[in-house]
Amino acid sequence: MSRNVREEINNRLNIVDIVGKYLTLKRSGARYTGLCPFHNEKTPSFTVTPEKNLFYCYGCHKGGTIFDFIMEIENMSFSESLKYLAEKAGVEIDKTYSSGIDNKKRDALKELYKRASGSFQYILKNKPEAANARKYLENRGVSESILEEFQIGWAPENRSWLTGFLKTKGYSEEFLNESGLFSKRGLGYPLFSGRIMFPLTNYNGDIIAFSGRTMKDFGPKYINSPETLIFQKKRNVYGLFNAIKSIREQDYFILCEGQMDVIAYHQAGIKNAVAPLGTAYTEEQAAMLRRYSDKAVISFDGDSAGLKATEKAVMINEKHEIKSEIAVFNEKEDPADLLLNKGEKALHKILKSTINSFDYILENAINLSDIRNPEGKEEVILRLNDYINSLTSEVRRESCINVIAERIGVDASSVIRDIKRQNRQPGNNRQKEAVAREQKPRGITAELFLMIAVIVSREKYSFVRGKINLDDLNDNRAREVYIALEESYRNEETGLDSVLNRIADAALISLIAEKVTSEEYSINSDELIKDAVKRIKKSSLLKKREEIVRKLKGISQNYDGVVNETELLSEKIFIDQEIEKLRLGI
Repeated sequence: MSRNVREEINNRLNIVDIVGKYLTLKRSGARYTGLCPFHNEKTPSFTVTPEKNLFYCYGCHKGGTIFDFIMEIENMSFSESLKYLAEKAGVEIDKTYSSGIDNKKRDALKELYKRASGSFQYILKNKPEAANARKYLENRGVSESILEEFQIGWAPENRSWLTGFLKTKGYSEEFLNESGLFSKRGLGYPLFSGRIMFPLTNYNGDIIAFSGRTMKDFGPKYINSPETLIFQKKRNVYGLFNAIKSIREQDYFILCEGQMDVIAYHQAGIKNAVAPLGTAYTEEQAAMLRRYSDKAVISFDGDSAGLKATEKAVMINEKHEIKSEIAVFNEKEDPADLLLNKGEKALHKILKSTINSFDYILENAINLSDIRNPEGKEEVILRLNDYINSLTSEVRRESCINVIAERIGVDASSVIRDIKRQNRQPGNNRQKEAVAREQKPRGITAELFLMIAVIVSREKYSFVRGKINLDDLNDNRAREVYIALEESYRNEETGLDSVLNRIADAALISLIAEKVTSEEYSINSDELIKDAVKRIKKSSLLKKREEIVRKLKGISQNYDGVVNETELLSEKIFIDQEIEKLRLGI
C-alpha cells in the first residue's frame, strides 16, 4: 500500500473522532481518556493523543496508530482497515492499491531491480573502487560461489552513477522516483551508495529489494529498501529462494538473525537457513515458512537479546504449529563468527546438539528465578505462562505442566490453577511484570529512551545520527527504531506514522505509543537527548577499548590470531582521546 495514501488518511482523520464512535472519551489536558474497549476495567486507563494520532491503554498495554485501533477493534487486516479509513477520510484508493496488484508495474519493478543487481555484482567483481568490499568479504570467509549464489554486489560511492545508468535503460524519472531506490530528495540521492549490496528475493527468485551494508564507521550498518508494490518487509525472509529445496529435503528450516548468518550456514554446506529482514520475526513470516516445513531450528545470537528473541520466535512458531529446536551459542557468539573462528565442523556440531524449545525456555526461566522459595516458584510459572498458552496441543500442554511441576517441586494441579488465575486477570498484567519488567517504562534502556526521545523531537535526529551509529546500540528494540528513523529520514518523511509503519514488533509500537502520549519526553528534550547521546557513545567507546585491551593482552600471551599490535595501539590511543573529549564536553 502506498505510504502517501496512509499519510493522507492520517492527516485528514482525527483519531478522537474515530475512537469516540466506540467509547466515551473525556478531555484531560492535551489528551482524552476513557474505559478501554479491549479489556474490562472500572477506572479509565485508555488514552488518546490527538496531536500524535495515537492511542495507548495503561491497563492492557495495547497502543498504536489509528490503523492499529481499527484492526484491533474491528478484527480487520491492514488492507481492510486502510480501505475502511480511506472511505471515512474521503481518500480515493486507485485500482493499483485497492486490488493490491498492478502486474505491469510489478513486472517493471522486478526488471529494474534485476538490472541494478547485475550491475552491483559486476562492480564488486571488477572495479577498483570495490577493493575494500572484496577484502572484507574475503576476510569474512565468503567464497566466490556464495557471492554468485546470493548475487552480492557493491553500490558505488558516486551518487550520480545509478541515475545515469538506469536512464540509459529507458526508465522515466517518475518511475524511478517511485522505485524505492532513491530518496524523496530526487534521483541524485540513491538510498544505497558505498555499500555491499545483498539482494532480497521472493520465493520465485525475483529480486524485490536490497539490504546494503556500509563499510564506514558511522551511520546505520544496514539499510533496507522501503516497502513497494513488490516488497513488504514483514512478509519476506532473506535467503528463502536459496533454501527452499533444502528445507523440503531436510524437512526443517533454520531461522537466523541476519544475512551474514544465513550466508555462513550456506558456506558450511547447510542450505536450509533463512532470516527476517532486519526486524523481529513476524507472524506473517512464520505463516509463509509453514508452507515448506512445520519444523524449525532457531539460531539466534547467544546474548540476552538473542535469548528473548528466541523465546518470542518459539511462541510465534507454536501459534502456527511449527515445532522448534534451539541451536545454543555462547554469549558473544553467532553462526558467522563461529564459522570464521572454528570452521564448518563447529556449525554442524551445533546443529547436532540442539535443545527442545520447552526445555530451553524452562531452564532459562529457572535460571532467572530462585526456586528455593515460593516467590521464585511462582515467578517461573509467570514466565512460562505465555509459552503454555501458545501450545495448540492439549497433550503437550499437560506434559509441559507436569515437567514444570516436577522441576520446581510443586503439584501439577497447583500449576494449572495458577495459570488459569493469571489468564483471568485483565491484560495478564502480573505476567507482564514478571516476564518483561525491562519493557515497562521504568525499565527501558538508555538506548531505547534516546530513540523514543528522537521520535518525539524528530528535528534532533540529524544531530543524533551524526554522533552515534547502529553499532553503538546493543538494545535490539533501539536498533529497530534507529533503522526506522534512518529510513524515514532518507525519504524525508517526518510523520510519526512513517516510523511506526516500519516497525514490526507490536509490543514495541505499544511502548512507543505509551511514552509519546505520556509527554515526559517533551520537557527539556534538548538536554535529555544530548545527555543520552553522551552516555551511549561513552559506553560504546569503553566496550571497544576493553576489546582492544583484551587483544593486546592476547598478543602478550602468545595469542595465535592475526593481530597488528601497532594498529591496535593506535586505535586505543584514538579511543582514549575520544573518551577524554566526551569527559570535557568538547
